[in-house]
Amino acid sequence: MNENKYKKLALNTVIFAVGNFGSKILSFLIVPLYTYVLTTEEYGMIDLFITSLGLMIPFSTMMVNEALIRFTLGKEMTPSEAASNCLVIFCFGAIGSILLTPIYKRIFKFDGYMWMFVALLVIQTFNRIYSEYFKAIDQNVKYTILGLVSTVCTLGFNLLFLLYFKLGIRGYLYATLLSAVVSSIYILIFSDFFKTVSLRNIDRKVLTKILKYSIPLVPNSLMWWIMSAGDKYIINYFLGDASNGIYSLALKIPQIINMVYALFIQAWQMSAIEVNLSENKGEFYQKVFSVTSFAMAFIATGIVMLVKPVYSNVMNKNFIVAWKYVPLLSAATVISCYSSFFGVVYTVGTKTKKAFLTTALGAAVNLICNFILVGPFGIQGIAVGTCLGYAVVLAVRVNDMKKEMGISVDLRLNFVVFILLLLQSYTLIMYGEMAVLVLGSISLMFIFYMYRTEINVIYKKFLHKK
Repeated sequence: MNENKYKKLALNTVIFAVGNFGSKILSFLIVPLYTYVLTTEEYGMIDLFITSLGLMIPFSTMMVNEALIRFTLGKEMTPSEAASNCLVIFCFGAIGSILLTPIYKRIFKFDGYMWMFVALLVIQTFNRIYSEYFKAIDQNVKYTILGLVSTVCTLGFNLLFLLYFKLGIRGYLYATLLSAVVSSIYILIFSDFFKTVSLRNIDRKVLTKILKYSIPLVPNSLMWWIMSAGDKYIINYFLGDASNGIYSLALKIPQIINMVYALFIQAWQMSAIEVNLSENKGEFYQKVFSVTSFAMAFIATGIVMLVKPVYSNVMNKNFIVAWKYVPLLSAATVISCYSSFFGVVYTVGTKTKKAFLTTALGAAVNLICNFILVGPFGIQGIAVGTCLGYAVVLAVRVNDMKKEMGISVDLRLNFVVFILLLLQSYTLIMYGEMAVLVLGSISLMFIFYMYRTEINVIYKKFLHKK
């Protein structure tokens, strides 16, 4: 039984990887297309559109997607009860999104594109809630296929509207909207939505329980948005659309780290809920975190070593300068992944208010540092502020893990790796790619040596088949 939880974690990670890897890698591979068909200003505007959409979705969903999977996997609600009561929140969210259109026009000023903004908000609200249903009922393969369908549609519609019809910004938004519609159709058909969701299962007590769990996650999500995306509004205000386009492109490479981590975190959350009552969960947490740390360190070091030649040879010349900001943003992304890992203490313990408080503290540090540093250091100052914000969240959550669950995690090796990343970043900017290639190679050897135990765990627990 002890080995089964590792095997199940590995299996779920692989299943989610198949569905998500395509969309994640597509978001990276399609970037050169955007840099050649869009100007830096247009790319910056599109990124603000999607970022603004990300800001509103937690409010329209009320984050009940998290409650759906938590209570269904935890056997506290039947799938039909959870899905049926979540429909009430979706309806309120959809109606509210439509009624708030005049306010959106004043805030976001997406002239000519507001109808697409609202349509995308409604459709993605539905997709965000009910895509989780597949995981909640352990139909992970269907969830995987949903990811593949979304990926194929996104790629096909982008090629059609951007390359063939040459519609620019409008073409990008058409592609995004149609891909979301296809995903909704898939969910309706393959989740047995019309059989599962029943008005008879709508219950005030169940609905209250869902909202009590999910509502604190709304401001928590908002705080994460401030740290991960709010930077773009500060850049846009102080430095302009073009700089925002550069910063957005600089974030694409670190997203490789997020891409790999995202394949794992969904399976990790499910496993953490399932082993909550296990006596040796502390050992399980420590081993899984150690393996995760090794993967993050390896990928981040490789990114810093290769980022300059990749940007120089692949991107349009107007975007090449973005490589300078990738190293620090990669370090920030690693810290963010660690913070997310330890955030499971709040999910498992249904203490979502604490999740908000920790994230709010990090967001406050991030905002203050951004406003102080954007003037003298520009985009690089934003990257520093992002690192500091995530570091605060990590420190608090590690402490909460110890207090709430009695699980202590040694972060000394992670701190050493972070220092190595900073040294590589400095070396790359000051001395060029050959110098960082040498330092990076030494760092990789060090990482393999220091994580030799974790590499052995990967082999024994996840790869070795008896």
